[in-house]
Amino acid sequence: MLYYFLLPLLSILLIILQSTLSDVILSGRMVLELSLIVVVFAGFHLDIIRGAVLAFMLGLIFDCVSGPVPGLFAFIYVVIFLFSFFASERLATEKMSTVVLFSFCCSLLKDFMVILFYSLAFRMDMTKTHLVFLLQALMVSLCAPLFFYLLRRLEVFFYGEEA
Repeated sequence: MLYYFLLPLLSILLIILQSTLSDVILSGRMVLELSLIVVVFAGFHLDIIRGAVLAFMLGLIFDCVSGPVPGLFAFIYVVIFLFSFFASERLATEKMSTVVLFSFCCSLLKDFMVILFYSLAFRMDMTKTHLVFLLQALMVSLCAPLFFYLLRRLEVFFYGEEA
């Protein structure tokens, strides 16, 4: 029960950290999506209810802080969580190469869904953003093993063992 009470506060802190790191390190040109890495980690390690609530909460907070369309990232993060939850049964999720490749695919899926939404809803031409999205997906996939390791250590700290 404590999980559901602390989740909004920790989600806000994660999104603020993500925005701050993106502004300081990348000068606001790209977003280092720590929230996406946490959603993929949740898909690999949490049960479906806790992970779906986490994904929805992170997406909703991300929408409130920086999303121009309310609910878009909440929907995308839940879809990515479900994709990673069902894929985790078939993948060796403890291997670093699997984490890197899967995080890359999830980041590209998120970017594809954003491009598709903006193209269909607002008739925007987003063909010039493909390179930025590709670089952002590479950055997420290369940072994912480090954050998976840190999240596993955090999990051991709170529970005494991996959940």
